Amino acid sequence: MANSKRRTKRNAHENETEQASFALTVEKLERQGNVEVISSSAWQGFRRKVCLLVPFMWPRGSVRLQGLVILCVGLLGLERVINVFVPIYSRNIVNQLSAMESWRPLAITVCVYVLLKFLQGGGVGTSGFVSNLRSFLWTRVQQYTSRVVQVRLFGHLHGLSLRWHLGRRTGDVLRSIDRGTSSVNNLLSYIVFSIVPTIADIVIAIIYFVTYFSAWFGLIVFICMFLYLTLTIIITEWRTKYRREMNTQDNNAKSKAVDSLLNFETVKYYNSEGFEVRRFEDAILKYQACEWKTNASLALLNQTQNLIIGLGLLAGSLLCAYYVTVDKFQVGDYVLFGTYMIQLYTPLNWFGTYYRMIQSAFVDMESMFDLLTEEKEVKDDVNAGDLSFTEGRVDFQNVCFSYIAGKEILSEVSFTVMPGQTVALVGLSGSGKSTIIRLLFRFYDVQGGCILIDGQDISKLLLGMCNGDRVLDRDSDDRSCKR
Repeated sequence: MANSKRRTKRNAHENETEQASFALTVEKLERQGNVEVISSSAWQGFRRKVCLLVPFMWPRGSVRLQGLVILCVGLLGLERVINVFVPIYSRNIVNQLSAMESWRPLAITVCVYVLLKFLQGGGVGTSGFVSNLRSFLWTRVQQYTSRVVQVRLFGHLHGLSLRWHLGRRTGDVLRSIDRGTSSVNNLLSYIVFSIVPTIADIVIAIIYFVTYFSAWFGLIVFICMFLYLTLTIIITEWRTKYRREMNTQDNNAKSKAVDSLLNFETVKYYNSEGFEVRRFEDAILKYQACEWKTNASLALLNQTQNLIIGLGLLAGSLLCAYYVTVDKFQVGDYVLFGTYMIQLYTPLNWFGTYYRMIQSAFVDMESMFDLLTEEKEVKDDVNAGDLSFTEGRVDFQNVCFSYIAGKEILSEVSFTVMPGQTVALVGLSGSGKSTIIRLLFRFYDVQGGCILIDGQDISKLLLGMCNGDRVLDRDSDDRSCKR
């Protein structure tokens, strides 16, 4: 090399790219325990996960979206009030009919009841006017959350080093992004519009039955709901390991398919189409085995929930019917109890479903969290500025670099390329030729020494390359020159 003084560690059996990929693989195996499926609770590290999600949940900088959030919460409170009055007016109608009251007050009661049912919808608040209006208004907030998450993750991936991108599995990354963004988009809805309202309905029901019926009814509702929620959480936590294992096998199957297709030329070169097909089929069979375990544990959970609800409804109905026979209650009170319990039953059943969804969402987001917390190896200086180009002189001053600790590729390399000078990098495979170019474009940061362009350290600059290689579709002719 002209005008250069350098010493390099040559290894004819190792390619630089392979070393970078191997280094990342070692790091992943150390962190993941050789990709072992972890059976810990999905709620582990809950605080850290929530801290990562909070910036996506509240639409900062948009007063309009913040107003929509407040309005949706207000409509949620209105739904709770409506759920209390629907059984009450159902009881009033039965009592007025039993007492043969005049038409006018009965008609008013029926009209109010129908209006409440219109606002509530189907007795469970899932398809009524208020619920549909809230869902419509919430759409913009969901879109904001989805957009922010995807843009943040996309930008973060572009900020990672070439070392990470050389060792990534494209199929795995794409699946993690897809599942993670959809989970974040729905998680807030599950918690705010499903879990919290259901708990509020249970508390209101217990207070109402204790106040207007007797403490026995409140106790029945409390025991029934306590057992339901406790067993739901215990069984759901137990079956989380099957969901996580299923996700791992799903990623593995998709990764094998994508990577095999991306390396189609290599597969054809070694005539290994049959091997790749068998490998993909084995991955699918492993995924389906995990999927069966997930569905079987789900069936067990559903049957347990149905048993608890059925026993609670039976106990409360028998007690209420007894009080009617001894003239402590009216017939309308039995109707009120049955209506209220059925009204609680459906959202409570959905409570288990939404809890499982939240559990699954946290599991699905784990890979995305790993991507978001992936440390950036190459970081721009806080005060980094543009290159002040004058001549085009390039200086390598005592540059040291290695992909793997202990296996140095460049050791105290120093040379100068003058403006207009043509320099050839010649050497064995793995001697550092490609590494020098990558360091010049700052795909990696040097581990010793510095690289200067016109006397400016590139670690303190914002660099980009402009060439005629049109790898990506171009929105305009000058896109390749934009940073």
